[in-house]
Amino acid sequence: MVKKWMKITLVIAGIYNIIWGSWVILFPTKAFELTGAKVPAYPQIWQCVGMIVAVYGAGYLIASTSPIKHWPITLVGLLGKVFGPIGFIYSITQDIFPLAFGWNIVFNDLIWWIPFGLILAEVWRSNSKKAAMIGISKQEFENFEDKKRAKFINSLSGYKSSNLIGTQDTKGATNLSIVSSVFHLGASPALIGFIIRPNTVRRDTLENIKQTGNFTINHVNRNIIKQSHQTSARYDKGESEFEKCGLKEEYLGEFSAPFVSESNIKIAVKFVREEKLEENGAHLIIGSIQEVYLPDGFISEDGNIELHRAGTIAVSGLDTYVEAFPLGRLSYAKTDKWPQWLK
Repeated sequence: MVKKWMKITLVIAGIYNIIWGSWVILFPTKAFELTGAKVPAYPQIWQCVGMIVAVYGAGYLIASTSPIKHWPITLVGLLGKVFGPIGFIYSITQDIFPLAFGWNIVFNDLIWWIPFGLILAEVWRSNSKKAAMIGISKQEFENFEDKKRAKFINSLSGYKSSNLIGTQDTKGATNLSIVSSVFHLGASPALIGFIIRPNTVRRDTLENIKQTGNFTINHVNRNIIKQSHQTSARYDKGESEFEKCGLKEEYLGEFSAPFVSESNIKIAVKFVREEKLEENGAHLIIGSIQEVYLPDGFISEDGNIELHRAGTIAVSGLDTYVEAFPLGRLSYAKTDKWPQWLK
């Protein structure tokens, strides 16, 4: 589990490395002059060291976004911080550097041993321990507090797509809502569907779709996660989530419903029909895909869309957003042949 101190540690390390590395690049003799060490005949070599340290800083900042995922960066950094002092001790024995030069080793290497080591230990614990299986009965989860039960049940289906549904009413007032229930219905004809919760409260998305017959589906990407999540807030009728949440309306072709300009994959959908589910009162919306907009070059030769290049994200439960990265593609499954990873 990622802990806040892990991210803070890597951010501080990244900023420190960039500052120290830049100082060495700009003033390559200062570290030697301040510690009484002999200035090298070729300070450009020392500037290269500064460049490497600064690049490590950029790596630490990247690692801070997901310390568990980017643990190899932290490991490589720690190895450098271990080997650096070893090399310095050897230099001391050979009278290459004065002891005072060791202040660079203290702040560049030694003080990071413990925090970097703790980060890697946390990574090891996260990846190695196997939690004991527990059973949760229907009676038990039905006794959960309402919000806890909703998040628990909502997480059971696994990672889901995260999309923004764009609509407008007959007067041109726009609406935008985030959903995690969009699903593929068929390729021929091209149908897509999603679920709208029971209308125990006002459902502008549902009403707009039934009024106009058109809606858009817009993939949420890493750059608009907060704005997209905010569309789930209950704004007053007539208030546009586009405006309130900092997203831009976009109209493409002759389609009447608004797209999300910031989305990288956008789908124009014509309303086909609605099914109200007897079991819980939810609404199943079925639509016909009319047009698709996405960046050039994101479709592979066989028609597969490279969603990771578009930054499309997934969601778990109600509020946990996940960035997906493909492990690979497998060959078509046949009874007489085991699937192979495709190149």
